[in-house]
Amino acid sequence: MTSRRFAFVGPTLPPSERPDHGCTYLPPVRHGDLYALDARPGDRILIVDGVYQHFAPIRHKEILAQLARGVHVTGAASLGALRAAELDGFGMRGIGHVYEQARDGRLVADSDVALLHVDDGEEDGTAARGLTLPLVAVRHAAGTLLAAGKLDERAAAEAERAAAALHFTERSPRALLHRAGDAREAVAAVLAEIDVHGDVKKQDALLALAAGDAPEAVSVPAASVWHSSYGREGEFDHRPLTSGSRVTARIALACLQLFAADFPDRHLAYALRLAATGPGPGADAGRVLAAAGFPPAPRPEALLARSTAATVGWTADERLLARTFRLPPGRLVYHDLPPEALADGSTAEVEQWCLRLLPPAGSPPVPTERCHRVLRDLWQARDDHEYRLCVLERGFRDGTEAARLARVFDLELVDRLARTAA
Repeated sequence: MTSRRFAFVGPTLPPSERPDHGCTYLPPVRHGDLYALDARPGDRILIVDGVYQHFAPIRHKEILAQLARGVHVTGAASLGALRAAELDGFGMRGIGHVYEQARDGRLVADSDVALLHVDDGEEDGTAARGLTLPLVAVRHAAGTLLAAGKLDERAAAEAERAAAALHFTERSPRALLHRAGDAREAVAAVLAEIDVHGDVKKQDALLALAAGDAPEAVSVPAASVWHSSYGREGEFDHRPLTSGSRVTARIALACLQLFAADFPDRHLAYALRLAATGPGPGADAGRVLAAAGFPPAPRPEALLARSTAATVGWTADERLLARTFRLPPGRLVYHDLPPEALADGSTAEVEQWCLRLLPPAGSPPVPTERCHRVLRDLWQARDDHEYRLCVLERGFRDGTEAARLARVFDLELVDRLARTAA
């Protein structure tokens, strides 16, 4: 199977300057993007730009998960260079001057490569256009002029200090000149150098794109080394249900958790299978709880063992097990879409249900309280405590998680359908 090439690039290399190397260009990377890409072994990913202030940045575990499955991941020029330096020796490849600076400890702050920019997605040629200069570009240009004898050490240092004194969102060429003071002449020379030869981040990005056809061989430890509860949750949240689908595995499970009338029974079957102390059928909730150190035979009317409309036929032990079940080490209830959740259905059917229940594009977010009211009515919860029990017996960690996932769907449509059925 032919390997594919992906590059997460933004303001470092505007669209008009991106070479055609058979590469699929994507916007600056953020947390979850590598999981959503669903890359195959042998695919090549180049990370140049990434977000880190208004969105969660790309996590190290996410990169390590790709490396462990045989995907080549390279970083250069910007946030990608920092991640490559941090994961040096773990299989991620780094290219260029910025990467070397970070690897050698001469560049330590994310803000040194940051800049304010126009987002990708525009059609008028201004997409990913940088509005400010990264400190690393000023530092490299000053060093280049110093090496060429065009600036002395004092002037080069003054130009760098003038740039470092500005926050990355304010470091425009005009602001640099305005705030330069006695270093104005040195700053003007640095800006002219960047204007003529381009900044170092752009040079590194072009170098990495040209080198992408020949990834270096790396030795990557087994995939099991990189598993963690947060990594599993991140992958589950962003992995497509099927290749190319806009429905993730997590949203597919949420659709069943929220709207399948019999999901508590499915959840109990799942918990019994994974929590059973012995092999084979006939797992017993009381035996599982006893093995876990719970006292035997909890009172049927104990707060956590009370029945709801969906669990009236269960034993108190079954209710307690379903509502307290967690995967080791104890954070997650689900990190995949198990067969019990699907019951007799298929992933294709669940995907279609999700697509029908997603809200129209541009719909305003549903208020959290509205989410709770719809779910309370749907699950026939008579009071706040019973609602909390419904949340737990459907495999949610808490009501906050249930409401967050419910907001993905068109709850007004769900409410109308439920009232019509009633």
